[in-house]
Amino acid sequence: MKKLIATAFMAAASLSTVALAADEDRAEWLFVQSADGAEVVDGTTLAIPLEREIFAFTERPYRRHHYLNAHEFAALWSEGKDSFEADPPNAVMTWVVDGEVHEAEFELVDVATANHGRVIVYEVDSEAGTSVPEEARHVSLFVDGFSEVFNAMAIAAGYSSVR
Repeated sequence: MKKLIATAFMAAASLSTVALAADEDRAEWLFVQSADGAEVVDGTTLAIPLEREIFAFTERPYRRHHYLNAHEFAALWSEGKDSFEADPPNAVMTWVVDGEVHEAEFELVDVATANHGRVIVYEVDSEAGTSVPEEARHVSLFVDGFSEVFNAMAIAAGYSSVR
């Protein structure tokens, strides 16, 4: 009887480990790009210099993080069946004017790199009533979730993990 209980316990433990690994593979990644400024090129194009790498992170319980350069971030729009091209992400951009924080919501329809990866150019679909000044200062762009393809890329690149 003890042998049966021990076997059942080990089987349950191994199944829960597989389930946890599967859940971690579905962890949703969020992204933040910060810059001293951004430029609205036309009504649907936004150019943000890449002054620091883009910070990617997951929420609890996984607490993983990773840094991406412009080319790695732009690749999320084209790599895999679950790419941002298939399901464009939403984003919120914040900027400061006279000490007051402003925000605008977008759908990021497409992304390209410019100036040898030192600028990311976003094609945006603005939410109704959203406007951004032609030149915004102290900009942060918060991009919503991504899972499948980025997880594979982060694992291959050796993402950082905090538990």
